[in-house]
Amino acid sequence: MSLARPLATESATQENAAVPFLRITELSRAYGQVKALSDASIDFYGGEVHAIVGENGAGKSTLTRLLAGEEQPDSGQMLIEGRAVVLGRPADARRAGIAIVHQQFQLVEALTVAENICLEEVPLMRLPLPLPIRDKRAMLARARERLTPFGLQDKAGARIRDLSVAERQVVEISRALGGDARLLILDEPTSALSAAETETLFAHIRELRSRGVAIIFIAHNLQEVLSIADRISVLRDGRLIATVPADALGAGGLAKLIVGRDLAVAKAREPLRLGEVLLDVGHRGRPDRMMTLRRGEILGIPTYIGSALRGFLARISGENASGPLAIHLRGDDVSRGSIASRVHSGLCLVPGDATAEGLAPKLSIADNILLPNAGQFTRFGIFRRSRAAAAVAHLIRDLDIRPANPDAPVETLSGGNRQKVAIAKWLLSGAEVLVMDDPTRGVDIGAKVEMYRIMRSHVETRGAILLTSSDLDELIGLADRLVVIHGDEVVARFEAGPFDKAEVLAASSGDKGNRQETKA
Repeated sequence: MSLARPLATESATQENAAVPFLRITELSRAYGQVKALSDASIDFYGGEVHAIVGENGAGKSTLTRLLAGEEQPDSGQMLIEGRAVVLGRPADARRAGIAIVHQQFQLVEALTVAENICLEEVPLMRLPLPLPIRDKRAMLARARERLTPFGLQDKAGARIRDLSVAERQVVEISRALGGDARLLILDEPTSALSAAETETLFAHIRELRSRGVAIIFIAHNLQEVLSIADRISVLRDGRLIATVPADALGAGGLAKLIVGRDLAVAKAREPLRLGEVLLDVGHRGRPDRMMTLRRGEILGIPTYIGSALRGFLARISGENASGPLAIHLRGDDVSRGSIASRVHSGLCLVPGDATAEGLAPKLSIADNILLPNAGQFTRFGIFRRSRAAAAVAHLIRDLDIRPANPDAPVETLSGGNRQKVAIAKWLLSGAEVLVMDDPTRGVDIGAKVEMYRIMRSHVETRGAILLTSSDLDELIGLADRLVVIHGDEVVARFEAGPFDKAEVLAASSGDKGNRQETKA
């Protein structure tokens, strides 16, 4: 465990190496028989970005809740500037100088930026009578002061619903840094940001670091972690595996530390053995084909978080059947068909956020898989439980869903395993065409590798995949062909790899020089 001790880096850490702002010693937390965190010891210094990485279920969220005072450890100790502290509730953490920005925004969209920043401590007007009347001028002044370091002081009076995602993230950080916050915990802060917005956020993080703020950065994207962190702590199965300087490991070495093994290297692809056309998309009243998808291939579409591509996918899946597209499945016109009719014809949408759109979190793994498939196991009004259980068990085993208990509630699963459950229910339905909407966003590296295996297995044995992804490297590695879509029009085609990332990026960002150009 010698690697688990903090190592000096070329940062402000060296100046404060004697006393970290926060030191945790042998911190542990269990839920029943499950050890979520075991004897973790880490130092966090002012003027440093310290990344916490690990697979889903590694203990990152548990550690975050303990540091934010949302839960209490079963054993271990926390010291702030050398003094032992007990963070019995979130208010204790805030008083100790610890602030957290959760992955899901905690903002009230109908209120202004100033009102959100001042939610926990509303300035009141000084009146002769003790009336609790808000001092709006003071709220605006406080908000502008908090937003000035980020260049957003002019947004103090704007409503949250009118801000971009990146601007909302800055408001969350500004609110968290109120008072004497000296340690900022950022939980997956880039999960809803585009590449440009992520770089803007990183500029703000570097500014906070230069001001001496200690920053804990929790993320799955290893390239982002390596680009922003000074040191990295790796958690696996609730245990601290190592704390290392960010420049000590590349992405491959870091991934191996996270999963505890070498990740499988993709083999050179065999020449495509394409079957019949499963999906044919065109425009009503026009003879040209927009795209075709054949059995045995993955057709990739680059996207970015927040793009208009969601509307295109809604028309493909049947969520919105009133659009201008002409859609055929195995030659049959399903353009006006409902979601249910398209599922019956063998086309299913696997959403990127399975919890919000694709699953019932309170129900079990088995119930979620069987919900759209119960009819397969019902005869003469009698549900054949043993056959259904056998089918579910087979899918759990084949997709390596963890835990392998079919009765486990979906809400207790990691993000990657929830995605596997969403895929399992459509595989059981017999779907040949899977429309996958950024399925690995926010999923850890180990789960991504499993997802890639599942995708390739599907196209090799059963059907085809229409795949969108905001990770261009991922898309280039997985797809057999690429098309770039703006609105409901194809503006570029890349018919065979290897694909040039710069050319794909240029087409995706609207470079007209690439429009309708076919790359072989």
